[in-house]
Amino acid sequence: MEIGVLSKYKAVLFDVGGTLLRVEPSVGEVYAIYARPFGFKGSGKELNQLFHREWINSGGIESLGKKSGEQAERDFWKSLVFQVFEHSGGLENFEHYFEIIYEAFARKDHWHVFDDVIDSGILDKLKKSSVTLGVVSNWDSRLHAILKGTGLAEHFDFILASAEVGSAKPDKKIFIEAIRRSGVNPTEVCHIGDDLHADIQGANSVGIEAILIDRNNKHKKNGLTTVSSFQELL
Repeated sequence: MEIGVLSKYKAVLFDVGGTLLRVEPSVGEVYAIYARPFGFKGSGKELNQLFHREWINSGGIESLGKKSGEQAERDFWKSLVFQVFEHSGGLENFEHYFEIIYEAFARKDHWHVFDDVIDSGILDKLKKSSVTLGVVSNWDSRLHAILKGTGLAEHFDFILASAEVGSAKPDKKIFIEAIRRSGVNPTEVCHIGDDLHADIQGANSVGIEAILIDRNNKHKKNGLTTVSSFQELL
């Protein structure tokens, strides 16, 4: 089975958001769809802008730090979603709405596997070549259900969500745990992700080589191993 430049590795790790999956439609548009019955009159575009602003202000899922467990995850998301709607005029019966939207994002409905992940067959090819596959993602515990629902979970030997590990990329701990789960040396591992800081610098900090997936050519090469599609790796 031809696996190209990845053939020199015994384990390959993947980020999820922006690498394997994307939200479809946007987060704000999904929020708006579910918020209509709760009196929301604004636009999904407005909510999307507010979401990204509040995500940055909150520090993202990385802000959980060493906290782990479903309650910490729910508290983080509840506060973030509340702030999004607070800046857009509030929402009737927010508690009920939050339960609905929290569960909605645990289902496959609003997650789309990038076309090049499917077209390249990269996960199948690596698996058939006896490469250990792992997920290392800044995510909460819903990640397992999402990967299962989208048909990706079956390819992986292990799945590490930052909120469960108590460590978020680029922190070394989550990568060290991935190395331990892989059962190989760091130099035999490759990590693929779309974030220069979290994925590339984080992996490199523990001796793991990394590949930046940059579908929109946002980053300068600067000596990085960069691809715009998974097909380029095979």
